[in-house]
Amino acid sequence: MKKQATIRNFFVLIFFMAFIGLSAQEQNNQTYRIIDNGSVLNVQPYLDALNACNMKYHRLKNTRTTIVFESGLKVELFSATELQTAGLNINPNDYPDSFPASRVEPLFQLGANNFILEKHTVQGKHH
Repeated sequence: MKKQATIRNFFVLIFFMAFIGLSAQEQNNQTYRIIDNGSVLNVQPYLDALNACNMKYHRLKNTRTTIVFESGLKVELFSATELQTAGLNINPNDYPDSFPASRVEPLFQLGANNFILEKHTVQGKHH
């Protein structure tokens, strides 16, 4: 259990470091949209957090993807091609056509100060 928590914390740290190095590009109803509020009554903190980050590594070239928060809030990320068509300065060829079949989607959580945390599940052998 302790090893799994350490691995999860490592991935969260890597995720934050990636956010620091990337410029924010997310904009509600232009690069993503909320499709289900789940149990969230006030979505503004989620909007603030999403608008302050870059979801590049969860976006596909031609297909919309959905990320899910622990609260049940669901966000649909528009495809890279849609973003380019809308005038954003991105190259759709920098995005994958699909995710690997082995990919386990992380569960997202709204953290302190409107930071988005990713919770990854590590699969495989544990010693």
